[in-house]
Order: sequence, then C-alpha cells, then structure tokens
Amino acid sequence: MNRDKLLAAIKLKGKRVSDVIKSVNNMGVSMSNSTFYKGLRDIRPFKADEIMALSKVLDLNSEDVMDIFFAELVS
Repeated sequence: MNRDKLLAAIKLKGKRVSDVIKSVNNMGVSMSNSTFYKGLRDIRPFKADEIMALSKVLDLNSEDVMDIFFAELVS
C-alpha cells in the first residue's frame, strides 16, 4: 500500500478524503472513516470491492491501482 500515492490521487482530483469515502458508500461499498484510515496505515488491507470502488471514484487506471494498492514486489 502506497499511502502517499493514494493521498496524492485524492488531492489531484480536488477531493477530500471524506468526499471519497462518501462516494464509495454511494456506490454500495460500505466504508467508514476508520476503515479507510486503517487501510491507509496498513493496519488492515483494503478489500477487493473497496479497491474497485476507490479506483472508480478516483478514476485510476490499472497501473495506478497496482502502484497504490500492490506496491510490494513479489519475487
């Protein structure tokens, strides 16, 4: 999880974290502020449906999604 890239993507879209969470919830994916910030701090991973919703809300392409949510390289 690349916290800085996710926060940058939110800011580049001119949104606040609360706006993003609200939009995710409006898409039918339940996410609280606590859930978002736990994901941001790597306390719990974002679930697949949360990643999909965040990528739609932030208009992320597949490369951005990989860079943000799957930043660790696996060998």
